[in-house]
Amino acid sequence: MDNGTMPFDAPLPVVVAFVALYIALAVGNGFVARALGKHVALWVVISLIPVVNYFFFVYIGYSVVLGILHRLNAIQSRMGVVDT
Repeated sequence: MDNGTMPFDAPLPVVVAFVALYIALAVGNGFVARALGKHVALWVVISLIPVVNYFFFVYIGYSVVLGILHRLNAIQSRMGVVDT
């Protein structure tokens, strides 16, 4: 039999490392969801779904940027700064 020719025939330490990485990212996304006021459990579960999580990570990036912009606009409006 061929050794290592299967597409998902990875050694166990590599698989464990990837699973640990995805769990860590899912927990981190839970903290981001809480800070943005989103549904924490939903974000964690979606972060653990293979293939879907890659697209979801892009969504999270944009959500963080938009959340920061929203907070900066709120601070600016409280200070009474006029937009130019």
